[in-house]
Amino acid sequence: MIAWIKKYRYFYFLPFFCLLASCALVDKTFKPDNAAEYAELLFKRQNVITQQVMMLFEYDLTETEEEKISQAELEMHDACHLLNEFANREIEGKKMSILFKKRVQGSFNACDDSVQRLESILMDMGFILE
Repeated sequence: MIAWIKKYRYFYFLPFFCLLASCALVDKTFKPDNAAEYAELLFKRQNVITQQVMMLFEYDLTETEEEKISQAELEMHDACHLLNEFANREIEGKKMSILFKKRVQGSFNACDDSVQRLESILMDMGFILE
């Protein structure tokens, strides 16, 4: 028995390395409460700006203004598609993997930047945001 333990002593380290690898997969600095609050606020901002853009098309906009707003809105929807997918899955009660949640969290900055870009375009054109 002792000879077997000496021969296979490296297998004792296997669970340790598996545990270490799993900790590397999950970011320890991830704070679920803060990330969830940030995601919810970002989702709400995106929806508010989308509603405001929809109402803008009732006004007489020049072709350049309309094109600029439409392009910025498309970029925002592209940048925020993971956040929207996450929200839809959460509403439907579907389970999501850790990797998908990490991808969504990784898209927050791009989504936030595109929302800010569209907000600044609307402010520059003289439309007041609520």
